[in-house]
Order: sequence, then structure tokens, then C-alpha cells
Amino acid sequence: MPKILIFIAMLFIAGCVSTKTYTSPQTVDGFRSLYSQFSRVSAITHNILVANAPICSKLKTYYGFIPMSLKEQGNEEQKKLAIKAFNLKKQPTVTYVDPKRAADKAGLSVGDAIISVNDNLWSATKSPDEFIKLLNEAQDLPHLRLGILRGKNEHVLNLTADNACDYSFILSNTTEHKVMAHNREIIVDLGAAKLLKRDDGLAFFISHELAHILLGHTLLKRKKELGDYKMRNIIEKDADALGIRLMIRAGYDPDGAETALKNTDLIDSGPITNFFNYHGPYMPVDERIQYLREVVIQ
Repeated sequence: MPKILIFIAMLFIAGCVSTKTYTSPQTVDGFRSLYSQFSRVSAITHNILVANAPICSKLKTYYGFIPMSLKEQGNEEQKKLAIKAFNLKKQPTVTYVDPKRAADKAGLSVGDAIISVNDNLWSATKSPDEFIKLLNEAQDLPHLRLGILRGKNEHVLNLTADNACDYSFILSNTTEHKVMAHNREIIVDLGAAKLLKRDDGLAFFISHELAHILLGHTLLKRKKELGDYKMRNIIEKDADALGIRLMIRAGYDPDGAETALKNTDLIDSGPITNFFNYHGPYMPVDERIQYLREVVIQ
């Protein structure tokens, strides 16, 4: 589940030196836009992880809200942007609530300042760090009692967590259009999130990578197979078949997969790859789409 968010650092730590990256936002609008993509990817990923919890062997709790702490931001410029963008309080402030999840059902809202966690008062803790630790640890429990300050009024909310597959995600700041799996993490390029404007399309690629993890493709002992072209083709086909089912189970439209595949193929295919009809370990896009259609109607 999202913990207290070191937003800028979290987003931009994942960029690879060898790839082109986005620069840190310099304006409030830029900060909000970047955060919007982060919260969007978080919501889609967790919708899929919650919906598919019954088939996962290891689970985590998910409450569906993201708190941001002023103390956790980086330099002074980032702090100023965060304050202006989200009206951050001295206490951890809720900056995102996932619709229809535990926090939303309990009535938590963006802008709420968290003043107590399981009856531990922010004002009674020795330091902001101690309170942040309490909040992070409490989100691992099945039930959570939050005291909030909304305007001038205090409220107490009781939350019951959803179960979710125990995997995490990273939003990388690269301009590329990749979504990939590494160990137990799903890594989404910011370029992919921007390109795939339909949630259904992004959900397909995230589900495809979750399928790789669930099928054991990211295990170290399978690394040799990934280097074998024919075996890799089978692996990708299996991930497509399971991935499309995972996204459907989460309520996403499988037609979004077709649009997403066409969009990424159009952007990422150059004249040389088109001339040689090179598509890496995947089926050609038209064949891949037809295969997904057949899986859906089975």
C-alpha cells in the first residue's frame, strides 16, 4: 500500500542513466500533472491487485489513500511546490483517495490532515518521524482508525482494508513506453502512462507484467529461458493469455488492449523494424490482437 510519500524522490529514482528522462517539475501545474499520473498508475495497479487477490499466495492490505508529509519532500523548492499544489498541513495530508476502496467508503477526502492513528495523537508523538512510522506500520493492519482534521472540524474514521496481491509498482521517469516486471515489482515508464490515455490500455500492460510474475517468469532460475527466442515467444503468449483475464477480472474493457497495442506499435516501430517485420519475442500486433480475442471468448 502507498506509505507516506516521498513524491519527487520516489518518482525520479527509477530512471536509468542510459535512457532519456523527464526533468523534475518546476511549476505547481507540472507538479500536479506528474502526481496525477502517479496516482492514476497506482489506482489501476491496485485495482488489478485487489481484484486478483484470490489467486495470489501472498497478500497485503490496501486502504486506497496516499498521504503526503511535508517533512518527506526533498529540497526547499519541492516543498514549496507541494504546499501550493496540495495545501499541505504540518500533519500528513491526504493527497489521493482511490474511489470505491476502503478510505473512500469510510469518508476520507483529499485535503484531510491526519491527526491520529489508532488513537495515537500526532500532537503526542516525539517527532513527525515517529508519527509517520506509526502511520506506515498501521497500514499493514486489517483495520485502521484515523483521526482527521477537515477545515476546523475533527472526525474519526474506521477503515477496513481490502486484500491485494503483495506486489508493488514503480513509476519511472523515462520517456520510453515500456511496462516491465522485475522480481516482485511492476515498473511503468512515465512515457507509457502518458501515451496510454485509456485506463483499459494501461491496465492491459500492467496485467501482462503481473502475469509474468504470477507465472514465475521473473524468477532467477527462468532467466536463461528469457534469452531463448522460441521460449520467450511462448512466455509472452502465456502472459498475454493470463494478463487479459486479470484485467477483465478487475473490470477493465479488453478492447482497450487492442487500442494500446496499436498505439505502442505505431510509436515504437521505426522504418527498419517495419521493413523487416521485426516484433521481437511477441507475435505481430494483428496476430496478437486476434489471439487475445480468442482468449476472451473462451
